[in-house]
This record gives sequence, C-alpha cells and structure tokens, in this order.
Amino acid sequence: MRAPTIYDLAEKAGVSIATVSRALNAKAGLSAETRDRVLAVADELGYVPNGTARGLSYGATETIGVVVATRSTNAALAEEHESLLFVDAVIRGAERSAQRIGFALLLASIRPRSGWEAAKRMVGRTDGLVVVDRAVSEEAMAWIAARHPVVALAWDSPKGDELVVRIDNVGGMSRLVEHLVVEHGYTEIGVVRGPESSPDATARWQTVEQCATKLGARIVGTWVGDFSAASGERIARTIGRSTAPMPRALMCMNDQMAVGVLNVLTAREIAVPEEVAVTGFDDIIVSRYLRPGLTTVRQPAEELGATAVSSLYEVARGTALAVREMVLPTEVVVRSSCGCASTPVLEAPHSETDLGVGRPRREGAGADAAPAPDDLAEMAG
Repeated sequence: MRAPTIYDLAEKAGVSIATVSRALNAKAGLSAETRDRVLAVADELGYVPNGTARGLSYGATETIGVVVATRSTNAALAEEHESLLFVDAVIRGAERSAQRIGFALLLASIRPRSGWEAAKRMVGRTDGLVVVDRAVSEEAMAWIAARHPVVALAWDSPKGDELVVRIDNVGGMSRLVEHLVVEHGYTEIGVVRGPESSPDATARWQTVEQCATKLGARIVGTWVGDFSAASGERIARTIGRSTAPMPRALMCMNDQMAVGVLNVLTAREIAVPEEVAVTGFDDIIVSRYLRPGLTTVRQPAEELGATAVSSLYEVARGTALAVREMVLPTEVVVRSSCGCASTPVLEAPHSETDLGVGRPRREGAGADAAPAPDDLAEMAG
C-alpha cells in the first residue's frame, strides 16, 4: 500500500489542501472543529508529514548535521578504529537527543582542515551543524557560523557566532595531578601528550605542567601521540629503550594511549603501579576492566553530543541562548593503576567554571553509581 498523502487527507476531510496544511502546522485561521477533523483523518490514515517537503515550504529540514574528522592517509587506516570511541559516544548522545525532539542526524566524515566543502554543503541540508574536535578549520567555522547555527565540540572559546560545548579539562586534570603528587608523593612525572591540533590535548598538557610545577613536582619527559592506543604503544617502547630512568608516573592525555602504554609495560614485566603509575583521561568502558584498573578523568562524551543537539534545537526555534560557551564538568575516577586501593572518597577543588570537578570516585567505593548514558542525555536535554 502506498503512503497516504496530503491530497488524500484533503479529499477524506472534505477540505482544501491549504486547509490541511494549516491544520497540520498549527497555523491560525482555522476553526477548532475543522482542525480537529483534519487531525482525526490524519490519524485514521496513518499520515506522516514529508520532512523534505516541509523543508522546502517552511525552510526547516528537521535534520541536524554532525561533522567529524577522518584520517587523511591510508597508512593510518588500520589505527582509525582506535580513535573513534570518543566520537562514537558523542554521536550516541546526539542521536538520543535528536530522537526526543523528532529530528534526524546527518553524519559527514571529512578530512581535517581540508575537506570543508562537505561541511559547507551540509548547511543547506540541515537546521544546524555539530562540528567535532577541529573537523574543519577556523576559517571554515567562521564561514559556516556566519550563515548557519553551529556548535563546536571540544574547541577553544568561541571567536565568532558559533556556540561551543566543551568539558572542564582544567578542573579534571588539576585534580588528578594533585592526587598523584599530594596523595601518592610522585614528584617525577612523564606526560604522553595528544595531538597539538587538539584544544583538549593542549589544555590538559598545560594544566599538568602548571599544576605539577606549583606542587613541586618535575616533568621529566613528554612524548606526543595521536590519541590512539598504537601511539601509546610506540611511546612506551621509546621510553623503554631510553637510558633515562622510568618516570614514577606516566600521565596519558586520553585512555586509549594509556591502554597502549599498559600493554607494553605488561609485556616487558614492568609492574604498574609499583614501578610506574599510569593514568588516562576519558573513562572509556575498557578502563574499568584493565588489570590494574585505570585511574582516569571521566568526561561526559554522550552529554556533549546531547547538549550540542538541544542547543541547536533552541537556536533553530529562535531562542536566544544566555551563554555561547557551555562547559560540562569532569570527574576523577580513582582505580588501582595509580597505586590506590579502595579508600574513602576525596574532596574535589573548584574547577575553572565553578561547576565542580565532581568527587573523585574509587573502585569499590561507589564508582559503579555513575550516571548511565541515558541519564546524562536526559540531563542535557
């Protein structure tokens, strides 16, 4: 059976097509009786409005675009899967938020800093764009934001008309540094940094450097990775070949690089945390199943995606948002890779936004009581 059309509704309800259109879109100029009759017929026939046609008529597509970066060289394709866990979580949150408001998602994967023509084409196909982690250049972002509602995820503070949703890197990382230096007494720290193009990686590294110095600890080495587990493995092998002493603690700027580091240390029978403590950032699902469990900073990746979509929806409806930058809180999750056992929860300091970093969680001390992804999406919606 073919799907019913607006013409079928008009014929069965005994009204014009224009009247059906006004009834379906809650336009003025109709009596309550006529509107109710049209809506009853639509329900009886199982009529579903055509989103494309509505977009042509009313300038709305009921679609939100999500733009993410893909790697640009074939040599890196084997590692690409390893870097998608964060993006996958963001997309899940965005999709759930979109479902609640009746919108669809249109996903575009483009080469970073070069393929922004694809992003520009999405402007005419969507009611707003979510651009994840420098998927386009600042020039492209400025062009899009001047013409279309856009949210930048994991970017610096807004420089133009874009909205920014990011996490409290400073609060979470400063709390983790304090835990390692003050609670454990580690004064020689190595840092496995992320890509220099990532604002998140830069903010985390700068926070580690500043907080360690303030607390009297030394940065004894830095190595730059690309957020993949493979780069963590390469860095760990490099550290192992060095004649310099192993850092007492290795702080990785994301969990995937920490997983790679732990894999090499385990293979070389270097005891964690007895010889070297290891920490991460993100709290991806595998972090709690590692042995030892990975001490890390939890960031609400799904809530990032949900907040981006709900913000775009408000802008598309003509709502003037009170702020153009939304900073979501992070939380330190303490497991055994830093040298901890199950002990009482520690107090958390103020974050950069006064949102609070959250109380550090410890395995065996209520860590499993974290909000579920659906709860985070509801909080953002």
